[in-house]
Amino acid sequence: TVVKRNPVVATNAYMRPLCARIIGPGSLISRRTGAYSTFRHISSRSVAERYDIVIAGGGVMGLSTAYFIKSMEPRSSVCVVERDPTYRFSSSTLSVSSIRQQFSSKENVQLSLWSVGFLKNISTFLSVPGEDPPDVQFFEGGYLFLGSEKGRSIQKMNYELQRSLGAKIEWLSKEQLKQRFPWLQLDGITQGTLGVQHEGWFDSWSLLSAFKKKAISLGVHYIEGTVVGMETDSNRINSVKVVTKDGTSAGLRCGYVVNGGGPWAADIASLAGIGCREQSDPIMHIPLPVRPYKRMVYVIHCPDGPEGVVPVTIDLSGLYLRSEGQGKERIYICGGINPEGDPDGMPLDVDYDFFDKEVWPVLADRIPAFQALKVKNAWAGYYEYNTFDQNAILGAHTVVTNLYFINGFSGHGIQQAPAAGRCLAEMILNGKSVTVDVSRMGFDRIIRNEQLLEENVV
Repeated sequence: TVVKRNPVVATNAYMRPLCARIIGPGSLISRRTGAYSTFRHISSRSVAERYDIVIAGGGVMGLSTAYFIKSMEPRSSVCVVERDPTYRFSSSTLSVSSIRQQFSSKENVQLSLWSVGFLKNISTFLSVPGEDPPDVQFFEGGYLFLGSEKGRSIQKMNYELQRSLGAKIEWLSKEQLKQRFPWLQLDGITQGTLGVQHEGWFDSWSLLSAFKKKAISLGVHYIEGTVVGMETDSNRINSVKVVTKDGTSAGLRCGYVVNGGGPWAADIASLAGIGCREQSDPIMHIPLPVRPYKRMVYVIHCPDGPEGVVPVTIDLSGLYLRSEGQGKERIYICGGINPEGDPDGMPLDVDYDFFDKEVWPVLADRIPAFQALKVKNAWAGYYEYNTFDQNAILGAHTVVTNLYFINGFSGHGIQQAPAAGRCLAEMILNGKSVTVDVSRMGFDRIIRNEQLLEENVV
């Protein structure tokens, strides 16, 4: 039954399975759990006493960093500590997993350009001997950013920057939008920008799995456990205390620590005294400004919806919509409008009434065909939200100099994970990132109170 936009009727008609399984090229694979049981994890008896690098957090950022460090310096000893190897609530696996180059800062454009090349050639990088090559099902569906007259100059400036850095973006007038996307209602829209190459979506689970398998095959130790403490001396972390799955405590002496804690990165930083008012150095009073921010995603069916591939379409309101898979089944994914003021760590329950009252009206106004639809499934996940400027924090802490951050990507982390992990590995091993110059993304900008903001185009 397809439901017309009536909140009372629609609520009763929803189908709410726990897990979607929408299979096909370019589709979003179901969020599975417990699929890593065959991976070689390290038991508490096998944990070494010392590692060159300890990575706190085994999501896609931590695993990407581990892989690149071992690739660049095979003699290094690296361990990844992850408290939940099922990744049931991981931001990495609950992501919508899209990639774009339509940013206003050169660093973000370059990180995503490098990462898309990695995704397109992933079997070259992450194949493990004796196993099938990884396939993240990258589908080049594009991004479409809608713009208003008020935002024209900023959108034009962003477009020119993106093009100058090699991104394949087209500028579309209102008339061109009408011709190309006749299903759009264009009130308030004067132009748009469309990624015609290197933008689209992929399967985040497959990417995380591939990084993990490859890192372990290179000798990275994967420890099921929780980082619960750090011992510091003279502005350096000397050891990391870990409680393993079986309850055993282990002190890991280390040369460097990487904070790959995702939404809970601030908690890990606090173990090194960062954000602690009792510290004598005032810089140490400044916390890592990262918190878990709940975002909801809805999977909808609309029999009268646009045919074929619908790019990730970004409305002035912040709403996004794209087709699922190659668009043949007229199933779509939407989100981007979320309740304000969610407390940190809010449970990952889906608010279907919020869809009825807040998301659906905006969607139906912009694309009239969505006056009638059915919600097939929904889920929620956490952004690792940087409250300072919503951009990544990459590099060493200013005082605790052997603690490195790869945090705060605020919704575009999964797409930039390959490049970000490589950049951080270069900083740890060589003192400087050369793949992309990310020097403006360091923690010191927070100390200087210099934001690195993405320009709004609405």
